[in-house]
Amino acid sequence: MHTGKSYSLPLILLTTAAFSSMGGPALAPALPAIKAAYSDIPDIEFWTKTLLSVSGLFSAIGAPLFGWMSDTLGRRKSLVLALLCWGVCGVSGMIAQPFWLLFVGRMGFGLSLGGLLAANTAMIADSFSKEKQRRMMGLQSSCSSGGVILSLLISGMLADLHWRLAFGIFLTAFLVLPFAWKLPEPVRRIEHEGGKQRVFLINHLGPVLLFFFGFMAMFSFNIVPTQIPFYMQTVGVQNSAHIGMALVLLPIASLISSRLYARVSKPFGRWNFFLVAGGVLLTGFYVLFLLEGLASVLTGLLLIGFGFGLAMPHVNVTLAQIVSPEGRGRALGTLTSFKYLGLFFSPILLQPILASKGYITMFHTSGWLMMAAAVFVFGFGTYHQHKTPMEKSA
Repeated sequence: MHTGKSYSLPLILLTTAAFSSMGGPALAPALPAIKAAYSDIPDIEFWTKTLLSVSGLFSAIGAPLFGWMSDTLGRRKSLVLALLCWGVCGVSGMIAQPFWLLFVGRMGFGLSLGGLLAANTAMIADSFSKEKQRRMMGLQSSCSSGGVILSLLISGMLADLHWRLAFGIFLTAFLVLPFAWKLPEPVRRIEHEGGKQRVFLINHLGPVLLFFFGFMAMFSFNIVPTQIPFYMQTVGVQNSAHIGMALVLLPIASLISSRLYARVSKPFGRWNFFLVAGGVLLTGFYVLFLLEGLASVLTGLLLIGFGFGLAMPHVNVTLAQIVSPEGRGRALGTLTSFKYLGLFFSPILLQPILASKGYITMFHTSGWLMMAAAVFVFGFGTYHQHKTPMEKSA
């Protein structure tokens, strides 16, 4: 466990947490220029947009893979390998190449992106205990939100110079690598609770509930970057600056609430807090149409950001506490995979609702799906806790 002797540990973990959220946002400002550079390719607009989604899909593959590696090779080695791949695959876009190689590079980047988040979360879970772990998970989520904001700003400026320079933001990996290599390997204690050792098995209800919640949270959250810009135009918000302001508000709100997560969640029980996060998210989706124009969007996104900033660290903390250290990497990797799958399937599964019923019904549906997921996890999680002795004392 973390003893305080390695002062660089929290800094490196929080820095790599910021890196784990910089995949899509860092590339987004360069997409129009990439489309123009490869304009001779048929359907290039579709393939350019796919550069973002393919990294998310491969993140769902990389997360459990690196989670398994962290359980077998060690947390530090897994983190270093994911960081190295993140830097190499990310920077590869700076080199002149055919589009298909750029596409392959984003696949490799996706693997490393999911692996980086999985390895980072597993190392936080093993390096800190109790309240420190809760605080670090909140800080991890805050830094992820901060990473989105910084990557949008920095890569946008670089892309104005040349679109290939936008990939230069991933050079930061090589500044952090030497310090990550020197991190101590955390000690994975064999914990006993209620006279029984905790184990990770896929047929245990607790982890499965959390995988489901992680999927649903990202499923609902992905409405913001994929649908809100178009919705704002339907309510009369045409100014690009206002749209950009609305999108940046979400990670800012998430950063604030996740920073307060350890303090806010303390009075609530483990499973009860899912109702709190789900309720805030549901309220955010409803506010999107209760008010009019820009005020509606900004207030709704503020609440969605707050809810997301509470939900993400809590699902990580809860899973880290109910599985054994030996299976923690695989469990957190699987959770990360489900989150990325939620991102990937969100626009696909919600499109029929949007096409037939419109934005308002889609917001309704997403909000209630999120709340239903929270109630489901609360109900079955509480039942599982009362039924399982080792859960009662956790």
